[in-house]
Amino acid sequence: EKAYNLRREAKSAEQSLRSATERKKEVANVETDEWIDSLLGLTTSAVVATSEGTEGNNNTQDNIKNNHIPASSTLALRMQANNLLSPSKLMRICERLHERETAMMVGPEGFLSKDNDKIGGGFVLGDYDNNSMERKKEETDRISGLLDRILQAVQIIDEERGQSMNELGPKLRMRITDLRQSRDALIRRKIDNLVNNSSANIDKKEMELDNLVRSSFDGDNNDDESNNEERKKQERIMKRLIETPTWLPPSIAPFAATSPVEVSVAHWKMIKSDILTDSKFICTSWDATEVAAIYRGRISTRSMSNGNESDKDTVSAVFDDLLNRLQNHPEISTKIQLFIVDDFEWRPPIDMGMSYGAREDRPPPVIVALAKEAVPEQESERSLTNKSLSIFSTLTTLFTTFAYAVSSFALNPSFFNAIVKDNDTTSFSLCLPVFFGVLAISALHEVMHIVAAKKYGVKLGNPVPLPSLQVGSFGSITPLRSFPSSRSALFDIAISGPGVAMLASLAMIVLGLRLTMTAQSFTYFPVVPAALMKSSFLIGSIASIVFPKVMLAPLSQPIPIHGLFLVGLAGLYSSSVNLLPIGRLDGGRASMAAYGRRSASLISLLSLLLLAFYSFNGVSGIIIFWGALVVLTQQRLADTPVRNEVTEISGLRVAIYNTLLVLSLLTLAPFPGGVSSM
Repeated sequence: EKAYNLRREAKSAEQSLRSATERKKEVANVETDEWIDSLLGLTTSAVVATSEGTEGNNNTQDNIKNNHIPASSTLALRMQANNLLSPSKLMRICERLHERETAMMVGPEGFLSKDNDKIGGGFVLGDYDNNSMERKKEETDRISGLLDRILQAVQIIDEERGQSMNELGPKLRMRITDLRQSRDALIRRKIDNLVNNSSANIDKKEMELDNLVRSSFDGDNNDDESNNEERKKQERIMKRLIETPTWLPPSIAPFAATSPVEVSVAHWKMIKSDILTDSKFICTSWDATEVAAIYRGRISTRSMSNGNESDKDTVSAVFDDLLNRLQNHPEISTKIQLFIVDDFEWRPPIDMGMSYGAREDRPPPVIVALAKEAVPEQESERSLTNKSLSIFSTLTTLFTTFAYAVSSFALNPSFFNAIVKDNDTTSFSLCLPVFFGVLAISALHEVMHIVAAKKYGVKLGNPVPLPSLQVGSFGSITPLRSFPSSRSALFDIAISGPGVAMLASLAMIVLGLRLTMTAQSFTYFPVVPAALMKSSFLIGSIASIVFPKVMLAPLSQPIPIHGLFLVGLAGLYSSSVNLLPIGRLDGGRASMAAYGRRSASLISLLSLLLLAFYSFNGVSGIIIFWGALVVLTQQRLADTPVRNEVTEISGLRVAIYNTLLVLSLLTLAPFPGGVSSM
């Protein structure tokens, strides 16, 4: 009963606050309408100046009758005469006119009212007895013209006063442009929804007729029913994607669209009333669809127990508290999951010279809720085609890895004579250490992913090996089958594989060079061109320190090298390309965890453009082949979201990623005087 009373009081307080806000807005609108009336010359109390210098209200009725819009010079005089040069007043006038312009375009009927007693009305630009679409278009054009005239009048005053108004004209124009762009986007979405709904109704009628005719001739068909179910599912997903609200982040939207269940409004309300109430997240507004909901607000830091906590620790603690509340809720704990992300609708504020207090420099956090069943694709849901492609890719990788091992012995005279002249296939056994070594490096890469994922309770899909014509294997595609809890968890899972594999590969390269220097016989060693040492800046630098003599050899001279060096070289290249900050690659996941989704998207785009540039210029064979695989396997796309995308990772993790990224770039860059990679 106590909880019920508290909830009722909270709802009553919320309703009172909403009513007070609406009344305050209505009062402000009435005041703003009076200012607009004074500019149009429709009031008796305000001073009505004209460009000819006269004052009075003699032309008021003519203005109403002829829908007269004063000249910009007249508006400038009236602004000065009626004390409307305040930036805040001019901004309110422009926003109010834009509000009326928008309502006239998208409202069910004309928003402007000629009834001066009606709240929200107050000024007239035309005759509203005729409410046709032509009349609406005409009135919209008049309001738009008045807005443009006001902007011109402000520009005139700016020119007369120099810098005294801080160049208010361009700022007002920029604000109106932003508002109109947002409105145009809203109108386009409404039109698209109408078109799509109409098309869906037509398709539904045609489908019903087609099913009726088919059943009349063929009777019921279970296969057709299953096909219809699949088609309805695809149509439902497509409809959800088309009607995706602007507040739903693109990283979460696909999972909401493919959700197999829908959530009732009552359950969404429980998040607001039972989970967010009395929490450190103060909810100010919320929206919902049948598959997703968003709760906007702010984090309360005054009520935290430890005043020395950083912002990221505060957000993490608040979100953990919300998750605990949800987990202990008796009704929705098994139906809803929560995410905390940056507000996708947030835009950097435009400084109009009127801001007071601290200025926001990053998006505020919002809570997004989805159905519990909205999860990444599971292994059991993969199509037969995808499974077949995975098997084909695995077999191809085994072949290219063995081909890499054999090619490393191709310049060995003993091996060449045994295979070509003596037909001694047993000599292929010399290639097995390199073959299994490359597979072992790839296996180490994947094992580290699995270990890190188990630590954070994240499900991983079956790895799909990627073949390479240059180094045998490019590693594997390892999809996420559940949502990581935080950016730190995503970072550790992503960086553990290529990070450990790269360190192990560097150790093998150094050890392989050392063993080559101390070897007594090179009969069973792989033989490669000296140019291989200069195909990478990092490998060439290591060889210059460990084995400087080999760097003096001509590029085409064959040199014997220990097999560990070639295993390390393959692992180093594989780790380097996977660390590139692109989409779903390990480097893309680490970049998202380190810099946030917005910055990571821009970094990924720039990396793809550079990859395309180097591919078209033929700078590196590895980059060309890797770029093709990235495009074909859709690894360029954004990856699975994490539950807490707001809390940043530690500075140590960022430094680790930056170091590994530099090492990967040094690996892919050719050594001076050498040739391009492989």
